[in-house]
Amino acid sequence: MEKRKIKVLIVDDQALVLDILVKGLSRDPGIEVVGTATDGQLALNQIPRLQPDVIVLDMEMPRMNGIQFLHKLMPISPIPTIVLSALTQKDSRITQEAFELGAVDFLPKPSGGARALPTLFVQLWTKIRIAATQDVSHLKKLSQPKTLPSNELDRKARTNQNILGMGAFDVTDEQGRILKIFALGSCVGLALFCPPTPIIGMAHVVLPSSSTDTTKASNLPGYFADTAVNIMLERMNDYGCTNARIVAKLAGGAKTNVDIGDYFGIGQRNAVAVKAALLKKGVKILGEDLGGNISRTVHSRVGESKLYLMHPDKGNWEI
Repeated sequence: MEKRKIKVLIVDDQALVLDILVKGLSRDPGIEVVGTATDGQLALNQIPRLQPDVIVLDMEMPRMNGIQFLHKLMPISPIPTIVLSALTQKDSRITQEAFELGAVDFLPKPSGGARALPTLFVQLWTKIRIAATQDVSHLKKLSQPKTLPSNELDRKARTNQNILGMGAFDVTDEQGRILKIFALGSCVGLALFCPPTPIIGMAHVVLPSSSTDTTKASNLPGYFADTAVNIMLERMNDYGCTNARIVAKLAGGAKTNVDIGDYFGIGQRNAVAVKAALLKKGVKILGEDLGGNISRTVHSRVGESKLYLMHPDKGNWEI
């Protein structure tokens, strides 16, 4: 039986961008673009009829922007949403707001013109496939605002948080900086520390082994357990941290509704793969919060060796 295609709705106010995205995404045989909209209100009107599996969402649009759209959509009909905008850098306030409202991933629009499009589409194809497996039903607990925020977005506002989407990683020693991953399901958040230095690293690991797709591993090394561990250790070694000094903490690897019938689900395989990769490199694991069926948001601060966790029902805790 032929596998059902992932149905995608694209929301962007620029006709040229819509045309490029429709043509680019349609090149993937597993993706079907079922509709486009030029603002959030038009998208909301189409969703009951189109029933998309994933939404690709711009931020800056007339009438209803991306933040307003997420405010309206998620408490009523949560759908995995990837934000694609020139305004969504990893440390922008807009990115943080989008994730707090339920976005599952983001990509900044490339500034390199046509030359950047092949890389963009490789990343989008990957992120759409993973987004389609995300269980966002818990977002119905969000309260719908009586009044929407302003349609004017603060393009320049920055935060002290670097948000890591699926397959992203970061290593930093910048004082006051926080590395954060929202809503880990079957993915694993890997945090590395190098005491007594302030250096920390974090990766948002999606799948266990890069052998399943070496091209994807080259473009997104943080996506796979083995390549994520390797690239992060290389970056920390560049800072002068040897593997013997580095310690790790892990969170996530939950059993989601997507793999509920899988005896040995992807979450457990991710956790096992990350641990094996760390053991191979001689990195000690100091703490973990893995498994179960909850979606964890995690963060670490430069200068600390703690991994902070949060779940809407469970509250806040740390390892």
